[in-house]
Amino acid sequence: MIKNIFIVSLLLSVPFFCKAQNASPVDTLTIENAVQLALEKNYSIKIAQNQKQFAANNFSYGYANFLPTINLDALRTNSVSDTRQVSFNGDVREVDNGKSNRLSASALFNWTIFDGLRMFVAYDQLRELKAAGEESAQIDIENSVALVSNSYYDIIQRQERVSAFLDALKISQQRLDLAQAQYEVGSGSKLNYLAAQVDYNTDKAALILQEQELQKAKITFNEFLGREPNVEFVVTDTIIVDENIDLGTLRASALQRNPNLLLAQRNKNIAYLDTRAIRAERFPTLNLTGDYTYSRTEAAAGFALSNRNNGYTYGARLTMPILNGFDINRRVQNAKVQQDISNYQLEALQVQLEAEIQRAYTDYTNSLTLVNLEKQNLEVARQNIDIALERYRLGVSTPLELREVQRNAVATESRLIEAEFNAKLAEIELMRLSSRIIE
Repeated sequence: MIKNIFIVSLLLSVPFFCKAQNASPVDTLTIENAVQLALEKNYSIKIAQNQKQFAANNFSYGYANFLPTINLDALRTNSVSDTRQVSFNGDVREVDNGKSNRLSASALFNWTIFDGLRMFVAYDQLRELKAAGEESAQIDIENSVALVSNSYYDIIQRQERVSAFLDALKISQQRLDLAQAQYEVGSGSKLNYLAAQVDYNTDKAALILQEQELQKAKITFNEFLGREPNVEFVVTDTIIVDENIDLGTLRASALQRNPNLLLAQRNKNIAYLDTRAIRAERFPTLNLTGDYTYSRTEAAAGFALSNRNNGYTYGARLTMPILNGFDINRRVQNAKVQQDISNYQLEALQVQLEAEIQRAYTDYTNSLTLVNLEKQNLEVARQNIDIALERYRLGVSTPLELREVQRNAVATESRLIEAEFNAKLAEIELMRLSSRIIE
């Protein structure tokens, strides 16, 4: 009988074994792999890179009006008309449905030689806009990398929570087995057995909820990587926090490299250049112009049946603004106000940045303190579990005492996991603020 059962079980396991053999291996991700995938596939980063290209394309001498322009223009017309012409001596000439056509072509040349140095200012503005585009893209990249890193370590801490709840379930299983055995031999009550069953089911439900949160975290992580939500992967890392972060070094790095701060400085520079560009409108503008024209007309009636002209012209045009209702003065004043606004925004951002660094560093140091404290608490809690479980086996401890010790151990381990996770989040935030997150 046992032999037959074994053979049937073996036959039933063959399809599952073959399926496991044919299944594709599950992807294992490290934080470095995750960041690299985000830089390659994250849609926010792709959009930022393409937006940066706009400003890079505009940074040219042609767009700043340094180079001349040449335009070609061509026209061909045809007409059909009835014509009656009377000469001085009274001769009359009539043409019905007379056809005529005209062909003309011209090349127009224009080159701004002097415009009050506006073209030089415009080129400097384009340079600043190009740098601003790069810094805007850097902001999106660093923010996306921070989100990916936070999501990655969120998966790790949820895996650790699943492991903690699984350990708690194992203890509940041991208690349930002991209560069942005691009840079956008559040395324990059915009430203790049923209570153990309820606590086991409660811990199992809590484990299922933790597994559900872990799966949702993985779906979010795949979204950040620009992948299908059901792509399976595992993370093997643990949460390791750098405990040697120096606040002064971070603050100095942030003031030098933070892209938000650099972008605010670019905006200040652009506001200054706007003022210069408006002031330059007070100066005259000198253009060199020229054109070459060719035209030919053919008609079926009239004294001149064919006419052709071609030639070129060249010259210079000087434009001098005299009075425009003091509009330039108004615009200069507004541009100066915008300069002040940009300067205030830069100063406010510096204060905000230093405050954010200080807050993140406070979270970082407090979390490290809690990590060390909860590690000690967890060691004690695990010892208490071993003692309480042994006392329960010997019958000198009640189920309520064992359950309370078990709850304390789970709560302690959960606090430790949360403290480690919060410390890592604070570390990531400090790296983002100091623009060192993708080093």
